[in-house]
Amino acid sequence: MLRNMFTVGVLTLVSRVLGFVRDKLIATHLGSGAMSDVWVAAFQLPNLFRRVFGEGAFNAAFVPMYSRRLEEGGEKEADAFARRTLSLMFMILMGCFVFSFIFMEPIIKLTNLGFATDGRLEPAVAASRITVVYLVFICLVAGLSGILNSRKIFGAPAFAYVVLNAVFLIGLVVIVPRTGEPLLVLCWSVVVAGVLQLAVVLISCLRNGVDLRPRLPRFDDDAKRLSLLMAPGLVSASVQQLNLMVGQTIASLQVGGKTAIFYADRINQLPLGLIGMAAGVVLLPEITRNLRGGDEAGAKRSLSQGLELALFLCLPATIAMLVIPREIMYAIFEGGKFEGESALLAGYVLAAFAIGTPAYILARVLQPGYFAREDTRTPMRYTIITAITNMVLVYPLYLWLGPVGCALATSVAGWVNVGLLWFGLRGAGFMGLTGGFYSRVGRMFLAAAIMGFAVWALADVGEPILMAQGRFFQRLGAMGLLVSVGLLIYLAAVIGTGVYSVADLKRKFRRGNRT
Repeated sequence: MLRNMFTVGVLTLVSRVLGFVRDKLIATHLGSGAMSDVWVAAFQLPNLFRRVFGEGAFNAAFVPMYSRRLEEGGEKEADAFARRTLSLMFMILMGCFVFSFIFMEPIIKLTNLGFATDGRLEPAVAASRITVVYLVFICLVAGLSGILNSRKIFGAPAFAYVVLNAVFLIGLVVIVPRTGEPLLVLCWSVVVAGVLQLAVVLISCLRNGVDLRPRLPRFDDDAKRLSLLMAPGLVSASVQQLNLMVGQTIASLQVGGKTAIFYADRINQLPLGLIGMAAGVVLLPEITRNLRGGDEAGAKRSLSQGLELALFLCLPATIAMLVIPREIMYAIFEGGKFEGESALLAGYVLAAFAIGTPAYILARVLQPGYFAREDTRTPMRYTIITAITNMVLVYPLYLWLGPVGCALATSVAGWVNVGLLWFGLRGAGFMGLTGGFYSRVGRMFLAAAIMGFAVWALADVGEPILMAQGRFFQRLGAMGLLVSVGLLIYLAAVIGTGVYSVADLKRKFRRGNRT
């Protein structure tokens, strides 16, 4: 399990690093004002569809059904089901694209309350009509990735996201200097990236013998079953994304507020992507196979190990974002039109997000415990409660703390969701923690606290370098060194407190099987 998580995580890390370079260049060209808010709004809708329809509800329902056919009927039967499903999916996505293109202006007005009053609305609508076609490509990418993940092939789906950021970088470095139109180049880069991402997973499917011959879409019994499983998942995934969207919508009342949340969330998404997404992608087919094989004890053990590994990996990132958020944002994004005050606000937002980072990672680990048993309704109920919590808190906290309050509301809501998922699995008798779980986790927190104090002290000493205006590579090198030292301290503390031995760590990361 950790080996597959490592494969997905490494490729996701490459994507995230390229993504940071991309965001740094975007911040330099667009700053943190009105045009930056327009870009964030233009990328928001296709990104929402990717997370809700593609990676969220669809895969939560599709992967267990495909895996079951793969286990019981073989590849031919599983691929026949996939062909029928993807054909119907394509038809639905095209309908969503046409609807969104036609009604883009009211959609932008609804999701960006402050745009209509200060001139941001018209360019946001024009830009969004270019980027919205990405929702068709990326949801198909998610569907094909589900097929590959069910077959224990994780490399190509993760690499597809590397392609996205590579296309952005080519556009920003090569084309923007020649055209002087960063917003337009960014929008068309989204379209080109979608085509190339689809090509990556499609070629991988064909090379691995997946039968993807197109067929006429038909709403048969399998489609009905998938729809019934997806319906709660759509609500569940939609509510999760609604939490972030509500925060951005409220933050749009302040010029630059939407951008501050976007850039802080980009940093926060690093551990969420590396750990949370990787754990969820690997755990869902793993637990599903255990259950299909009648090994419920193995399924519980996989879930428990996933929780422990997720905490082991996410705690150092969480603590770092809590103790040096201002230094992180300044070191990465300050420069050009993105000035010190913008980085300072984004740093405070990042600290508020960090409070909920473990919660959103643990939720990704806990949800496969429901999805693998084809229970998508229970997580749906929990996420509705989570959304209500967020909506109740977000505006009062915005009035008190500005955009920072929007991020804090999202974090509080995330912990509510984890509590509900945890006790729900315990009530269903599916939370079988391995021996010594609480002791090891407690020592992980101690190790992370030791690392946090050391990183805070080192950042205080190195503040003149980390906060040097206009010296991007100097700041970035210093931050890289600080992060490396922090990780070494964390590993030493983990070994010193007896969480894992050196032999344990070597064994967990040893590679061998196909990924």
